[in-house]
Amino acid sequence: MSLPLIAGSPKKMLPGVNVLNNQDHNNNVKKAIIASVASECVWGLSFMATKVALGHTAPHMLLSLRFMISFLIMAMLAIAGVGKIELKGKPVGLFVLMGLCEPVIYFIAETNGIKYTTSSFSGLMISVIPLITVLLSAVLLHEHLSVKRFFWILVSVSGVILISLDNSSEGVITLKGVLYLLVAVTSAAFYTILSRSISDKFSAFERTFVMMLMGFIAFTGSALVHEGAGYGAALLSAVQNRYVILPVLFLSVICSVCAFFCLNYSMTYLEVSRAAVFANIVPVVSVTAGVLILGEPFSFVIVIGIVLILTGLYMVNRIG
Repeated sequence: MSLPLIAGSPKKMLPGVNVLNNQDHNNNVKKAIIASVASECVWGLSFMATKVALGHTAPHMLLSLRFMISFLIMAMLAIAGVGKIELKGKPVGLFVLMGLCEPVIYFIAETNGIKYTTSSFSGLMISVIPLITVLLSAVLLHEHLSVKRFFWILVSVSGVILISLDNSSEGVITLKGVLYLLVAVTSAAFYTILSRSISDKFSAFERTFVMMLMGFIAFTGSALVHEGAGYGAALLSAVQNRYVILPVLFLSVICSVCAFFCLNYSMTYLEVSRAAVFANIVPVVSVTAGVLILGEPFSFVIVIGIVLILTGLYMVNRIG
């Protein structure tokens, strides 16, 4: 960690500065871990909200309305001065590429991947995102990845795989679906890498803003293509339906704005190998919520999977 320069001299250690910097860093890391856990827990609940909304509106209208509200919220926060957008002299190309990777490419690829494969296979593919991410971070960001940390990441991922297999369903796995899921996994990994790599130049607010803007442009454009002249009527119908607007408000305000801000904040202070593994919290929360709220089946295999996930998460951050 660099220390301040004393005027007219090379770098020297000031009394207490190193201790204070370490304390600040540790506090920021703790906050980043809390933010990461919070965002993944929220996304674990998002599946129920999405399921309810999709029972009353089309997927393209759901995404359009979700990111329209999310972008309006971010725009109002920017206008109110809560967050600042300063792009002058910054690598805007990487900024835009990050927003393109997620939510745009990821949402499209994941949705189609699930459509053309089985839910269990989709779960298995998505579960390898942390592994791909940490490997890419070692190559592209030159982050050190110890054998111990990689082992516990594998333990956590194995828990996700167990849960996915236990919730397996019949269906056909097509090459098209596999390719879509590969695109989803790759885009999610590159999003994490890009968010981490530009975290010293763009604030968490700026990164979240561009994600909501690009999601709004992409998914509203898609909805306009699907609905044509009937887009306005379809949007009004969705807004007036409480089984659509209430889940969408949760998805847009909590899952998009708040959760993505927390994730981008955590990427500012956590190494990719630590931050990526928190994604495995999602199946723990989604399965638990499904059992407690929707009365979905629960098995001993799921218990083992949850234990493996949480143990892996704990050990990865204990090593850190």
